[in-house]
Amino acid sequence: MRRMSLLLAILIGSIARGRAPDFRTPGAPPPIRTAEPTGDAPTIASAAAGEQSVAPPSDQKSDASPAGQTGERAAGDQVPSPTAPGQTSAPVNPTWPAHGVPPVGTWDIVATGAIAAAGLAVQFAIPAPTVPKWTAENGFDEGVRSAFRINTEGGRQAAALTSDILVYALIAAPFLNATLVAGVEHERWDVAWRLLVLDAQTILLATTITISIQKATARERPFANECKTNPSLSDCSIGGKFQSFPSGHTTAAFAAVALECFHHGYLDTSHTGWGAAVCPLTVVAAIGTAMLRVAADRHWATDIIVGASIGGLVGYAVPALHLLGEGKKDGPVVMPTISASTVGLSLAGRF
Repeated sequence: MRRMSLLLAILIGSIARGRAPDFRTPGAPPPIRTAEPTGDAPTIASAAAGEQSVAPPSDQKSDASPAGQTGERAAGDQVPSPTAPGQTSAPVNPTWPAHGVPPVGTWDIVATGAIAAAGLAVQFAIPAPTVPKWTAENGFDEGVRSAFRINTEGGRQAAALTSDILVYALIAAPFLNATLVAGVEHERWDVAWRLLVLDAQTILLATTITISIQKATARERPFANECKTNPSLSDCSIGGKFQSFPSGHTTAAFAAVALECFHHGYLDTSHTGWGAAVCPLTVVAAIGTAMLRVAADRHWATDIIVGASIGGLVGYAVPALHLLGEGKKDGPVVMPTISASTVGLSLAGRF
């Protein structure tokens, strides 16, 4: 009867403390408690508060941390670097240039020199036309001229000077961008050299094409008619009175704009601040240059339209063709192919 009372007391005490009753014989060693994982539900065999759980034997697999249940990391564990709230990883600076750079080789340098020599030959070896071959006028050109031409001679001179300043600034922009941004800021003088070669090649090609067409067509400039009745006009003293088509200023300006937009659109990774505004601003400056040539009575409207087309096409085509070359710069490679079912050769490369 005394033993039965003792067992009932142990049972009531175990239930009150949330533990399973222990019916072991007095004096026997305590059993080893192990946790059997059953999902997220708690088990009766889990250790009670204040008691130290017994580690499983070394030959038994456990999902617990090698350092036990104390919350400490085992030796050799990598501690993740702290990040800002809501940020999954530390920010990484984007690589520059993000899309690579068009390849420039020895042939590009040779081609640039050949284009420069051809341009000098067309400019100085071929005499300027002294008799116009194209004097026909049309309603479109006459209408634009009457709308935008400045009436005063001083105003026309100021417009011509402003267009000169703008075109030289636009031509210098891609060269300065290649030197200051690629070379100085990013310390990538290899990239700067490639861009400088592309810039020189593009501007020289556009200029050579323009001068060749001007001397071949020999179109009369808008002010040339007034020189017949008023030869004292300052405009009549300039050279190239019969080299109106196409506009050389407009061609060079739009070729430079295409290069500058290529620099910031293809190479820039942030597109913020000046990098985002430079392309639209240079486009506006190029359009202003073209309109000033009409206001100064140096070109017809069709002259600036064709000049803008030539400049934009050349300024886009030269970098684009080099980018196509970049995609094919790796020649085909023949390599062995061995698998469980076949043995042979494979041809890999960019085509």
